[in-house]
Amino acid sequence: MLTRVSLALIVALLVGLVGLPADAQDSKAPKGVTVKGLVTSLGSFNATINAPLFITGATVSLEPGGETGRQQFRVPTYIYVIEGVLTTDYEAGPVGIKGVQYHAGGQSFMDNGGWWHNHTNKTDKTVKYLMLHVGYPGRPDPVQRPDAE
Repeated sequence: MLTRVSLALIVALLVGLVGLPADAQDSKAPKGVTVKGLVTSLGSFNATINAPLFITGATVSLEPGGETGRQQFRVPTYIYVIEGVLTTDYEAGPVGIKGVQYHAGGQSFMDNGGWWHNHTNKTDKTVKYLMLHVGYPGRPDPVQRPDAE
């Protein structure tokens, strides 16, 4: 029951942020409403959940030339780029994930967790993105950084 409520809250949050997909809209939508569907490059979260979900998140701004540093998400993480172009370099992962990826404003992707990466801003404009971690209560911090060398 709690899992269904948690998933309903996630859907409500995402719909509130970006609107409904075009095919879910009533053909009699009010004038002046624009809906833009989400674009994803890494697929969706596809695990079976049998425990309560714990959602944490943040909005992140990367100034020109900025970077998060080497990090790893330990839980599935949804990223929605609000503006700018976010560059992500994955050290490992399956074909289609390992290497450099670029996501522009209005695009999103899912990091299923466990891959070391670095988010950077290689442009001359600020990059802003929304980051939502999907974890479980009592789980350690969703972001792990390497020990100082």
